[in-house]
Amino acid sequence: MKIVLFISILIVGCNFSAQQLTFNSQYMLNQYMVNAAAAGQHSEAPISLSVRQQWAGMRGAPVNQSISFNGRLGKKQKTAFGTQLFNDVNGAFKNMRLKGSYAYHLKTNEDGKLSFGVSAILSQTTVDATIFIVNDYSDETLLGVKQKSFTPDASAGIFYFTKNLFIGASANQLLQAKYSFGENLIQNRQVNHIYGSGGIIIKMAPGYKIEPSFLIKTVGPAPTEIDLNARFFYRENVWLGFSYRNSGAAVLMVGLERDRFVIGYAHDFTSSNIKNYSAGTNELYLQYSFKNKHQGATKF
Repeated sequence: MKIVLFISILIVGCNFSAQQLTFNSQYMLNQYMVNAAAAGQHSEAPISLSVRQQWAGMRGAPVNQSISFNGRLGKKQKTAFGTQLFNDVNGAFKNMRLKGSYAYHLKTNEDGKLSFGVSAILSQTTVDATIFIVNDYSDETLLGVKQKSFTPDASAGIFYFTKNLFIGASANQLLQAKYSFGENLIQNRQVNHIYGSGGIIIKMAPGYKIEPSFLIKTVGPAPTEIDLNARFFYRENVWLGFSYRNSGAAVLMVGLERDRFVIGYAHDFTSSNIKNYSAGTNELYLQYSFKNKHQGATKF
């Protein structure tokens, strides 16, 4: 069989037994990516585009794109909504997801808000066996056909935030829906993904600040993953960032914020044997924030 079949099986084995959801290295730029309750975290309404090429140089390696938007609603700014469209291509497997979210913000004091959020998600997973080259044509599971599986999903989260601090937790794939591709092909159930995240902005000398943050991921029976991050800001709009993952990866990030625009780039370095066959993982993040016409109604 061609290498694309090997990679597809490898990826599917990893995704269905461990992490099944899209993961981005620059999630700290948009907490809504990992927690529905973070919708409306900022007074302005950001629309963002993220493109990630994993294991660059390997044929059939994962590629994903997402576009999202979230913002506050009404004059009182107590509620918010968000939406996100994902597209993941992992070898012969493709997953598209559309998410809609609602969040309610409860003001706890002059500077802080506690948000509760829920999301409804619809997923379409496709397996494209037409790109497989098989030696045994009696194996009906690998015949040259495309099959699709539609699954509903839901997530929920809680998120506390101020101008300079955030901490939250979210539960994803709550319905644990089942993927099904015919009678003899892949059948597997989604597993819960539990995320915990937090961060704080620490101002240093005038024009300089640092933002340490973390993300903890628990996925079914798989080992817990921990990300430790730090972004260092120069003149408050140019940053250099680093991440370390206990799963065996490190990330270098650079970015720029100018007026309402944000651009970020991340490169992942892995310590696994994959490094012998790829040039690492590249990720681009673009964001534009729309002005909130009710911005003066609340302090932040």
